[in-house]
Amino acid sequence: MILDITAQSTKSACMCGSYSFEVPVHEDVSGDKVWQLKATGCIATTQSRFAPGHDAKLKSLIIQAGAGGHQVRRIERHTVVAKDALRVAADLGWEDLVCGTIARGSS
Repeated sequence: MILDITAQSTKSACMCGSYSFEVPVHEDVSGDKVWQLKATGCIATTQSRFAPGHDAKLKSLIIQAGAGGHQVRRIERHTVVAKDALRVAADLGWEDLVCGTIARGSS
């Protein structure tokens, strides 16, 4: 039996799981700011950039961040990059869709 190792592809983490943003909740009694993390919560693996339907999850997250005026963070290994939601959408090729939805104020 001959095994074709080229047919076996490796799975990697779904891209949507590396994006998040933070929403300020309140300031506690000691003056520390408390934030709530908003993320897709994705831990899926895939052979492409996104697990099925997870591009929509990420679009929704970016729209929520943009509508709230929050920066979107992407964690890549040990590096965190924060950008305006529209810049993130543009990087992913979704600028027109996301911009229009943010302008209408919906997700």
